[in-house]
Amino acid sequence: MFNPFGMGKDLKGMEKMVKPALEKFMKESGFVKQDVLDKAIERIESLERKVSDLERRF
Repeated sequence: MFNPFGMGKDLKGMEKMVKPALEKFMKESGFVKQDVLDKAIERIESLERKVSDLERRF
């Protein structure tokens, strides 16, 4: 007999197994999450401004 509620539980279990492996693969392949990329870009821009300010002082 087909149980749609059991299928949802099975899918959650599969997701718990596959998600860490997929994230590891993506990280090792060079993929980056958008929020991590945004934070890195903000940090780079901040450092560039600081370097520019220091160059103007000297």
